[in-house]
Amino acid sequence: MKKAISVLLAAAVLFSLALTLSGCSFEEEKAETTTVKVKTPLPTDVTTSYDENSSLITDTEYTPEKLAQNTATIFEYFNIHINELKGIKAGVSMRHDKSIGKTEIEKTVTDDEGNEIQETERVPYSENDYVNTAIDSLKDLMLNEPSDSIEYGEDLTGFLPVKGERYVSALTLDDVESATCVDGETERTVTVTLKSPALPQTLEKAYDMGNVDDALAEFKKADKYLTVEKPVLTYLNCQIIIRADLETDEITSIEYIKNIDVKTSVTGADKLADIGTVPVTFRYRDSVTYSVDRTDPSAPKEIK
Repeated sequence: MKKAISVLLAAAVLFSLALTLSGCSFEEEKAETTTVKVKTPLPTDVTTSYDENSSLITDTEYTPEKLAQNTATIFEYFNIHINELKGIKAGVSMRHDKSIGKTEIEKTVTDDEGNEIQETERVPYSENDYVNTAIDSLKDLMLNEPSDSIEYGEDLTGFLPVKGERYVSALTLDDVESATCVDGETERTVTVTLKSPALPQTLEKAYDMGNVDDALAEFKKADKYLTVEKPVLTYLNCQIIIRADLETDEITSIEYIKNIDVKTSVTGADKLADIGTVPVTFRYRDSVTYSVDRTDPSAPKEIK
């Protein structure tokens, strides 16, 4: 009888211990699976991925009417929250990147099975190898511009685009080709793509307009041998990408992407006079990113 009672008591203790451990494990698991509450639900039925050239592509099975409706909804969200920025207190840092690359054209080709498919072809800068080598060398000469920043609490009117204006975007839905939304675990990415080719007066509604003079100026370093004609500029696939906190809708960064296809010609001089006048095309990419930090540096630090 004593042995039986001992066994029962031991089993009771083990069962109690198992319940306790199970409860702790449950609480820990519960804490780990806490989900973020989205403040403003947006349609995210357009999926994005990267192709073999690391270019962002969009896959969707939705009707044009549905996509147009989604674009209108997402673009309204974009314009509302981006235009709040000049009225907030925040520290903002800016990074400016520039690059030169080959222009791209879309062409239809037939694959091995006889199906017509679209391919992207990169076009050489020119038909002259020396000129092509000279343009490639610009990539090393065109170093990224120094970053800039503004302290918490300073007026953002003269720092964020459009400088000097109270708004950040005066774009309308008529200016926009598409607006897509992708939600992560805690952050939302909204990409607004302007209609191509974009007019300079459209870009001026949201961009601090630069130009390609700084790129063409690199040619002037060799003006003893090459002269450059006034270029024709075409603005293609220009985008504004915002990232926002899902719980608060507060924007944490803005990226402005401006792709400019440049058509010009260079004429050889002095020792290079024999090359004559050579038509040249290239793509100038101008990207500016603003990172927004609303943390008040003078606020008491939270003790954990």
